[in-house]
Amino acid sequence: MLSKPKIGVLFLAGDSWWEAGICTAATGPYAGFLQQIENDVAAATAALAKDFTVISSGLLHTSQQIIDEARRFTSEKVEAIVFCPIIWTNDPPVIDFIREANKVPLALWAYDPYGSILEYYKIEVWLRSSGPVSVQQVSSLFRNHEWDYAVIFGNEKDEGCLRELQAFLRAAAVKKSLTTTRIAVLPAPCRMVMGAWIDEKVLYEQFGVELVHVSVQQFAEIAESISDAEAAEYVQWLKEHAKITNTPEEMLLMSAKHALAMVRLTEELGLSGIALEDFHEDFYRILGVRPHLYHPRLGELGCTVGLEADVPGILSTLIVGRLAGHQAMFNEFYTIDKHRDLVLMGHPGMGELSVGDPATFEVTPDLEFDETQKRGAWISYRAKPGPMTHFNLTPDGNRLKATAWTGEALFGPRLMEGYAHMLVRPDTDALPLFQKIVERGLVQHWGTVHGKIVPELRHFARLTGLDLVVL
Repeated sequence: MLSKPKIGVLFLAGDSWWEAGICTAATGPYAGFLQQIENDVAAATAALAKDFTVISSGLLHTSQQIIDEARRFTSEKVEAIVFCPIIWTNDPPVIDFIREANKVPLALWAYDPYGSILEYYKIEVWLRSSGPVSVQQVSSLFRNHEWDYAVIFGNEKDEGCLRELQAFLRAAAVKKSLTTTRIAVLPAPCRMVMGAWIDEKVLYEQFGVELVHVSVQQFAEIAESISDAEAAEYVQWLKEHAKITNTPEEMLLMSAKHALAMVRLTEELGLSGIALEDFHEDFYRILGVRPHLYHPRLGELGCTVGLEADVPGILSTLIVGRLAGHQAMFNEFYTIDKHRDLVLMGHPGMGELSVGDPATFEVTPDLEFDETQKRGAWISYRAKPGPMTHFNLTPDGNRLKATAWTGEALFGPRLMEGYAHMLVRPDTDALPLFQKIVERGLVQHWGTVHGKIVPELRHFARLTGLDLVVL
């Protein structure tokens, strides 16, 4: 997962207030006015510093100050900028900032210190709350210079305002993180699920994501390098943490080497995802089985393994996991109960263990093959209960359709044999949800994560040019 993102926060006031003596007054109605604004700046900065590494300007009011700060933001390589003209300001410093600053995701913060319209404003009370006027004023300057931006209204004590700021800043950090993201295709696109095919040029140009291709032979050589002792150690972990059902020791040891090979491949290539084309004949020819046993180290490395070589499905899983701050599950929409408004979801093989309820962990053979066939092992579970967000990316020509919905994963015993799964009560009726998914022409794979992160997804979509539909 991402470390604390580094952000720049710039607070600006009009130099004319110094020229008018308002910010230097020692007596009269403006005595202490500047200190109030400085206190607002300090409170806003402290609130953001709880979740982000903040490079704060403090309160600025001259062009040279703002030029220097823009250069500092560039040298610090901030991932996003919060621009807060905290009281009425002047345009020249804003123009200087626009000309000097590196163009990164930007939020204009209309700071409202009171949280509501007061019954009566004395002049000094009003001037303290004039930030929303300044945001309107500077917005035309940013827009005319082709800067895109989010708009935030409120103060740090306003939970909705702070939540929106955090969502924007997290989205900006995830956008940047994708430029160093590598996904392996092992070994090739899937001819059985062709709706997930995408031109890797689209992924690189829109997100900066790089695809690397790995052959089954390369993977097999890594698996062969795993020692019996390493495999036995993982088998012992499985025996201590999961129920082992009808899975002989020889199968466990073989599959443990495959699981550890996935880990080693991730470490050696610096991967965030592995698009496993588990139907490819080379797996059966070279390994004899599908490598479907998950290892928890993959989650620690921030790597998602998805099947049917669904790269967009893996990308959607990575995005929601990074936005939420913890690992997500590569998931599949199975079916609904239209009478009880429930959705059954899951996927065979490689389910992210941190999503699962440990009390339901179970190791079995690959149950999609008859017992007369050579099989590997896999581990499955029922998901932990809690609020969830589901996110889908489906190729549509040279673009990706982005779709999301939310719901609640329910607690209970296992409902399925062999598959990592969950029973979800959606926040909308199940039948219309299913109908809309099919009407939109979406592939069946979803990135699923605990937590409600639609605000983050909306900001991420705007920053990356996705047209997000929330069902």
